[in-house]
Amino acid sequence: MDILSRLFDEMHLQKVQYITVKARGSWQLVQSRQDYLTFIVVISGEVHLCYGNDNNDRQVITANNMMMLTTQGSYACQSAPTVSKVTAKTIMPAHTEGQIGLEIDNTDSGHKVIAQTNNAQSNHAQSNHAQSNHVQDNEAQFIVVRSQFDADMARPLLSALPTSLPPVTQKHSAYNDVVHIGLQFFLLEVGLERPGRTTMLERLAGMLMIECIREYVEQLEMASGSKDSINHTTDNTLDRTPSWIDHPWQRDNDADRSGENNAISNGDGNGNWLAALKDPYLSNTLYLMHRYPEDAWTLQGLAKASGLSRSGLNERFKQSVGITPLAYLSHYRLRLAARFLRQEQYSISKISELVGYASDHSFSGAFKRRYGQSPSHYRKAHSRKSKP
Repeated sequence: MDILSRLFDEMHLQKVQYITVKARGSWQLVQSRQDYLTFIVVISGEVHLCYGNDNNDRQVITANNMMMLTTQGSYACQSAPTVSKVTAKTIMPAHTEGQIGLEIDNTDSGHKVIAQTNNAQSNHAQSNHAQSNHVQDNEAQFIVVRSQFDADMARPLLSALPTSLPPVTQKHSAYNDVVHIGLQFFLLEVGLERPGRTTMLERLAGMLMIECIREYVEQLEMASGSKDSINHTTDNTLDRTPSWIDHPWQRDNDADRSGENNAISNGDGNGNWLAALKDPYLSNTLYLMHRYPEDAWTLQGLAKASGLSRSGLNERFKQSVGITPLAYLSHYRLRLAARFLRQEQYSISKISELVGYASDHSFSGAFKRRYGQSPSHYRKAHSRKSKP
């Protein structure tokens, strides 16, 4: 397994929710701030996506294309660059589950908005319509998919990504084929009441995420002119702590992270975190730390396993990631420990062992410095949050 695949697994996409939309005329669907990854997949027509600060960032998503939002802010899907706020409807209310279809017809004065439960017949009809690409009355058909994820484990990856991806492209690539096949597969699963549907939809959401990120990285490589140029860093990357290594208890819940999410284009301390994934030496180093966090790694041991000298690995890793390999390992171990605590799978002593600490005392001290509370208090706090 490569390091990117392991990172995707650690993000743990779950509790996938979705809504299918068929809209005509002038319309707008809005969604307030949420703790989800969101995908907008267009079946036919086009959708104008507005997001970012005051929804000032805009993208047009055309048929058989999709957009992934890595930010947890508000956004709007609408029929045109600007529409009347009077037509706004909420995309997906909090805690909505199951399959829901939304039909909006604003082509006449009736302004009809009809919510209905999807069935196999209606979704097969949507699938057939997608294949014909026949659009009338400024009609758009699309699916909004959202999924919960482990935000703490995902932060290093998401902090290196823009707010939306992949970039708009006119070229034909594997991305187009994957989106088309994935869309048909998703419509089929939505329309049929088959055992295992929940798991299948979670896997499909993961597939959408992976394809968006892969296309983004590949377009970065083409824009830079070669696969190696993504590894080049600017001098100001050195000695700067990446913004994803802040303390969770110090973060403002309503803080705007759009600057963090646009790290690559802005060239700040996060700007080349993805470069480590493209560097064969560093990707191997990352894989070893993620795969065997319990091992007693030293800089010399990591360097030998990765085929570099100690100084070479230390400098190369710090240039790309923003911190040294051992500092990264420490942060990763504690994020992994926090995940185990939230899942309540193991005892604290076992977690200490799993993440490579020599004693419960050293683990507890390190965890408290990172998360502001002891492992036992952290577990109790998150256990209470999970209960109704």
